[in-house]
Amino acid sequence: MRKTTSAMSMIEIMIGVVLLSLIIVPSLQVIVTQTKTVTATRDHSSAAFVAQKIQELARSFQFDMIEAEQYNADQSKQKQTFEWRLKNDDQYRKHVINAVEYQILPDETRIDPLISTNDGAKTRAVALAFHFTIKYISKDGRDHRLEISTVITRKD
Repeated sequence: MRKTTSAMSMIEIMIGVVLLSLIIVPSLQVIVTQTKTVTATRDHSSAAFVAQKIQELARSFQFDMIEAEQYNADQSKQKQTFEWRLKNDDQYRKHVINAVEYQILPDETRIDPLISTNDGAKTRAVALAFHFTIKYISKDGRDHRLEISTVITRKD
């Protein structure tokens, strides 16, 4: 009498392992790539959130206290302006979200008054063009910059 066994041979096991690895390895690479993409998107969204926060801070100031250049002669009043604080105060300039530090670059921050002319005569500023740059190093170690420009109008 002959006995029949239904065991798998070593060749069949090896073929199964190779097929399984051909499916799992590319899937893992896709997962890793997608995770990096999601992280980069989250960091960029956080930078946009910081930009929105800075814009709202600027709008919370009185219009005449946003731009610092007009108070060059009065240093104490100049230090109360939003522009001076944004360029010199770390509480305004640095923001940490998800262990990523977002910095407002003081050298690339400027507020330009937009003066209206009425019958050829210059009047007071009716709006301020506000430009600033946010710099951050993402989790993957790359430097990023987000340049923002907006206009703040007088609420008269």
